[in-house]
Amino acid sequence: MIESRIQEAMSAGVFRNLPGEGKPLGSNEAEKLAGNQWLGFKVLRDADLLPDWLLQARDIEKRQERLAELDARHGRLVEAARESGEWHRFMPGIDQLRRDYERDARELRRRQDRFNHDAPSVRLERPGIWVEYHLERLDSRLSCPVTFDD
Repeated sequence: MIESRIQEAMSAGVFRNLPGEGKPLGSNEAEKLAGNQWLGFKVLRDADLLPDWLLQARDIEKRQERLAELDARHGRLVEAARESGEWHRFMPGIDQLRRDYERDARELRRRQDRFNHDAPSVRLERPGIWVEYHLERLDSRLSCPVTFDD
């Protein structure tokens, strides 16, 4: 009965022009964790019908990407200041990127802690970002060895 309804819907064109039509089904780490239930997981995910803890996981991934972007921008700005020697010109931007990074990293850590609390299994928990370590790493970019000409 189900198969005949699917065939009828296909004949009526119900499945035409759906997002991803004609493309292979991709998979990600979360789908692998779903085991043989991966297709149901994918359908729910694509329809934004995931449980709250999985939506939190998606948000965490986006925030991690944002931190990586801030980190890269900070590194490029420090390098530009180092190459030009005009630290005074670049420091306001460098300081602002550090503040943005710290704010976003602390928010990411709060969300990681919430996710780890809400995840249905310890196996699914994610390690929290060590904010102070990353801030020290950003700050260490600013220290450059002093050399003296003989």
